[in-house]
Amino acid sequence: MATTRDLPEALVTSITAGSVAAIFQTTVTYPFEFLKTGMQLQRAIGGASHFNMLHQLKFYFAGCSAVNVGTVLKTAARFTTFEKACDLMRDAEDQKGAPLTGPRLLLAGAVTGFMESLLVIPFESIKTTMIENALVMSKRAQPGDKAAADANEPKPKVRATFHKPDYSAVSPRQKLFLHYKEHPSSHFFGTIREIYLTRGLRGFVQGTAPTIIRQMANSSVRFTSYTMMKQFVSPNKPLNEYYAFALGALSSCAVVAVTQPIDVIKTRMQSKYAWSTYKSSVNCAYRIFVEEGISQFWRGWAPRLMKVSLAGSVSFGVYQYTENLLLYMKHAGRPFSN
Repeated sequence: MATTRDLPEALVTSITAGSVAAIFQTTVTYPFEFLKTGMQLQRAIGGASHFNMLHQLKFYFAGCSAVNVGTVLKTAARFTTFEKACDLMRDAEDQKGAPLTGPRLLLAGAVTGFMESLLVIPFESIKTTMIENALVMSKRAQPGDKAAADANEPKPKVRATFHKPDYSAVSPRQKLFLHYKEHPSSHFFGTIREIYLTRGLRGFVQGTAPTIIRQMANSSVRFTSYTMMKQFVSPNKPLNEYYAFALGALSSCAVVAVTQPIDVIKTRMQSKYAWSTYKSSVNCAYRIFVEEGISQFWRGWAPRLMKVSLAGSVSFGVYQYTENLLLYMKHAGRPFSN
């Protein structure tokens, strides 16, 4: 039975194992995240060109730094909040440490997702802007394609006149918007500066509602399916990391099946041009349905399935391996007590 003295050590073990797993899986699978986001950002309207899947290698990792920072914070909250939520959901007569089942397990996952989303929203916005900028720079790197790269980007609104427009009347923020349109940021801190100068603090919290809904759905589906399968496969002993890898992949497939439409809306609402296209998340969903068709809610599902499946399997597999290794080092090779 764990004592009070053991709790901080267990917490450090959980955070360390989860962070190592999260950084590793995020970096390995990030090219799929880049492709998924790029596909979701492209509107399927008349005259739109096909999404280009081929870019220079450096562009496939645009935004990876932002995601890694957010992922470490999210993972620390994930593995600690889920355990705390499970403790709160248990009845007084429940056995200490007994696994939750049914609605209480689902609710614990939802609480975990809500806490994760509060930490990850600003970094998701930074990531989306970095990917948008990378797509523009990749297009401009191809000879003769600069005009095509800018063709669908909205222009700042200027009052109509009967003479040559006076651009001195353009607001400072619009001038900055035009500057970054011509010279998009390519690095983490530069993108933070771009978002702040062109969109203000609101730019860091765009898409808050769909992000919270998606994150809660992600965690609910992932932890519920993974925990149920884990209880079935290995109810009374530590799970082998190979089984954790496989169960993580299966739980991730369930995540994509349930949350893909929400993910598309989230990506659109975090775009640097969302202010000129959508009034709200509801309006975004309506316009996608009416103008592009219901199939567009599943745009980018293939790279997301690859990314989430690999992420889930690697995350749970590496987490289980790291946790087992740390426990082995703690016991100095002595057999674990039952």
